[in-house]
Amino acid sequence: MMTERDILVILALARYYVLNRQQIQRLVFPQDENGRVTRRRLQSLVSEKFINRQTLQFCHPSQSPAPVYFPARKGVELLAEHFGDEHFLTTPTQSPVPHHTFHWLAVSDTHITFDEAIKRQSLVTMGGWLNEWDIVNKDESIPEKRFRLYTLIRESPRLVCAPDSAFLLSVADHSKIFYLEQDRATSGVAQIAASKTPGYAMLSQAFLHRRHFESTADTFSVLMVTPSERRRDALRKAIKDKPGAELWRFAHVADVTPEKVLFEPVWFSCKKEEPDPLVKQPLELNVIAATETPQSESEHAPQ
Repeated sequence: MMTERDILVILALARYYVLNRQQIQRLVFPQDENGRVTRRRLQSLVSEKFINRQTLQFCHPSQSPAPVYFPARKGVELLAEHFGDEHFLTTPTQSPVPHHTFHWLAVSDTHITFDEAIKRQSLVTMGGWLNEWDIVNKDESIPEKRFRLYTLIRESPRLVCAPDSAFLLSVADHSKIFYLEQDRATSGVAQIAASKTPGYAMLSQAFLHRRHFESTADTFSVLMVTPSERRRDALRKAIKDKPGAELWRFAHVADVTPEKVLFEPVWFSCKKEEPDPLVKQPLELNVIAATETPQSESEHAPQ
């Protein structure tokens, strides 16, 4: 028998794409201290093909080999019927690439953190979140006209921009787009700086970020979440002299918490030694942190 919490499990996977049992338990079954109820309901949903389960094929000895869950076609069809919203039918249901599973889980953790931060206050709103495989223009009826975050900017020489996620934050009548880069220290610092920065720089120059969300800001910020403070500072140094360096903000994952992520100064730029918050206080129009402020502008302008 389908329960309301079963619907919430399927809904969580539609929003976050890949979750493990602990994340689902935290989101849907917070009173289930030993995880027994969560496991039973997940097994039932897998057996009835409302959700998919994937066994980890690649796992570091320090990491848990527990399976992960992701949306199934039958489940998103149920959501479309239950909520009367055909947009659920565009939810990605393909299996995550096995060796990227821990990356997806880290992205989900950051997404959950921002969702919880938004719920804790009423001044900042989130206008949407796009994962890597989500359809951006869900109302487009012709499949070949639908597109995702991945942006082919130039064919020759080839230049692309492929964020891990994107979201829109709004304060009063000001809104700004943020792109997420979830770093797990699996690639070299120099490689990341060389491969990631040109796409974002051109995305900003051509205002192509506006194809993802409607925003009042002329530019956007790229948020890099790193596994350590040392890695954070190494990436800041590597990107400092790259094109579009002013777009980037960096935070250590331990500082990316619901309590800190919006209003606390935990986000470092490439050049400034002191961190800034994403949203400045006192809250006024145009307070969402943006790019470096030219010296000729007011100190109260977006950063």
